Amino acid sequence: MIMASAASWSDSDRIIVMKSKPLHSSHRHESHARRRHHHPGLLVTVLAVMITTSQLTTPVKAQQQSSSSSYSTIDGFSCFRNIDGMMQSMFDLADAYPHLASITDIGDSYMKSSGGGSNANTDLDVPTEGYDIYAMNITFSGSDDNDSSSSYQYSSTTDSKGRILITSGMHAREIAPPELTMRLAEHLLQSYGTDSDITWLLHHTEIHIIFYVNPDGRYIAENYQYLEWRKNGDDQESSCSYGLYGVDINRNFDFIWGDLNGSSDDPCMDDYHGLGPESEPETQAVVNYARALFPESQRKNDPESEMDIPLGDDIMGMYVDIHAEGGYVYYPWGHEDLMSPDDDALQALGRKIASFNDYKLWAPGSPDFLYPAAGDSSDYAYGVLGVASFGLELGHAFYEDCDLFEGTILPTNRDALLYAAKLAKKPFSLVKGPDIVDLSIGIDSDDVMTLTAVASDSQMVNGLHSTGDQDVTKVQLYVDVHPDDYADGDVTFEMTSGEISGFQTSFLLESNLPSSVGSGRHMLFAQAVDSDGSLGPVMSVFFDVDRVVADSESPTQSPLASSSSAPSAQANIAEALETVPTKAPTVEPTPLPSSLPTPTQSSSPSTLPSYQISTRPSSDPTIMVSSSPSNQPSNSPSYDVQTTPRPTPQSLPIDTTQKPSSTTPTLDQIDTIVASEAEAPSSSGAYLQTFQLYFLYLPALMYACL
Repeated sequence: MIMASAASWSDSDRIIVMKSKPLHSSHRHESHARRRHHHPGLLVTVLAVMITTSQLTTPVKAQQQSSSSSYSTIDGFSCFRNIDGMMQSMFDLADAYPHLASITDIGDSYMKSSGGGSNANTDLDVPTEGYDIYAMNITFSGSDDNDSSSSYQYSSTTDSKGRILITSGMHAREIAPPELTMRLAEHLLQSYGTDSDITWLLHHTEIHIIFYVNPDGRYIAENYQYLEWRKNGDDQESSCSYGLYGVDINRNFDFIWGDLNGSSDDPCMDDYHGLGPESEPETQAVVNYARALFPESQRKNDPESEMDIPLGDDIMGMYVDIHAEGGYVYYPWGHEDLMSPDDDALQALGRKIASFNDYKLWAPGSPDFLYPAAGDSSDYAYGVLGVASFGLELGHAFYEDCDLFEGTILPTNRDALLYAAKLAKKPFSLVKGPDIVDLSIGIDSDDVMTLTAVASDSQMVNGLHSTGDQDVTKVQLYVDVHPDDYADGDVTFEMTSGEISGFQTSFLLESNLPSSVGSGRHMLFAQAVDSDGSLGPVMSVFFDVDRVVADSESPTQSPLASSSSAPSAQANIAEALETVPTKAPTVEPTPLPSSLPTPTQSSSPSTLPSYQISTRPSSDPTIMVSSSPSNQPSNSPSYDVQTTPRPTPQSLPIDTTQKPSSTTPTLDQIDTIVASEAEAPSSSGAYLQTFQLYFLYLPALMYACL
């Protein structure tokens, strides 16, 4: 049984004399980046500092990235691309995958929108032209020649797709989040067509990513690392000392904006909320883009006065904001330690995301709710836009260690984000349903499928939440059609009567492979249902089918037939092999078996030549004789998941009613048969038949000469 389970820069050194400016202290010792800082910055007098241009303003030399292309990185952090490298990566991806990725300019940074800001920024040699803010949309948007071999039915339209918006780079000094989102984008695009879940996901979901919400601040944070810059480049508040001006974009959203329990009205504080809600161009860019993505019908008329009204299970859309550091998953409400009216769904979401990265829950009612954050993007997305929302706090430092990022932060959180994307179409409904944790398919030589699935309603919520109290009652399977696109006539199976073991329920089903499942690549979808009737997220595997029809199964033609009235070449061969006596040898050999052996998976070669049906396109199958001992695997079709290389189509033996017997024809008899076939009514294959007949008897003649 086969189981399916940018450019580099250089400049001469120069002396930079900096004015005496106060610098704020490092906050790495604090428990988290989102903590409010209500203490003055440490005054440091800098008289004259010898700094090379590369340390101040020049991106470091390009270093190799995981995407196998060279992009410039942050000085001292070779695994993190700097803003120039990231921008180039983004455009390169869009050029390489035009049917999957598109880029939209959604707004301008403060420096660009203000024409370069005031004199405060000139001391930092910040680009006065500022930056555009971009969003990338990753989804299948057109035909793909590489995808033509798949039988999976792509029927979702743009209007019916789920949507998820992921933002990063809101706080400038947190260098890991943008790299994570870029690695996610690369993974999605590079895995399309080879990873089954990502393939269907991009046909059913739009994944929108804003890599840098705050590009001005990011430039400062990369090139002046000792400042640990957090806010944007808004320098209107000239009263602030060096390094302390700017607005905290994640306190500038128009929901519970200005609440001093979760933000500050002091322009020099890290969590300064700005002059007014959405006062910053960066905030406006995110808000306008998000409003265009998510349904207006899900918004409340007066969000702050209707906070107690649940959104319900039928909403579409997901928002994720990514920060650093501390290792937390957070979700609404964040402006105070208060559960939202959709806490069952949001808590299930938070718990399931935490099952990937083992993060703590910075959540209402949780002992790890550290402090409130008012006017932040997560509360805004849920409270105003009416979508599911959560955030991540990655790792252990603002300027993260590369080994930790590559080994742990990247793989665990990338998987968590992929899971969130699976929920985007109906997040509050799907997150309450059971999850498929394992899925496999195997098929034996009789075309009997063995389907196994393991599902759990409680495993990913640690068995401690109300949405995980239900039994898994069944798993529904679909071949080549996503459950959302199922229609009458599509192939589906139902698995019931599972075996419970701990948090998991295992299901097993054996069934004949449907005749409608032909040769080629196929996709098996699975979706579990619990005793409350809640459907969980979909899981899938690829499997390949190679069907080869034997000669005796040919529905319309006889191979190598000269005419409708003449006997077939195979009939004459069979008759000769059965009636002509063997030439007597001087030493009696071991008799040939009366039938050809059935090919198996054994690595031991057969002592007989193997008779095969050619798999090349032809109007008639062609009988071929191998001149080497047979070492063919089983003649049953092969079915593999995406991690198994697709096998070469296997050959089948000829019709067993036409097997050679233990006798061998003489040369005169062979000449008689060949002559009679050559004199039969002409056809385009007559000469080919004569040639093949001589070679068909060659092994028998060689044997007779022993």
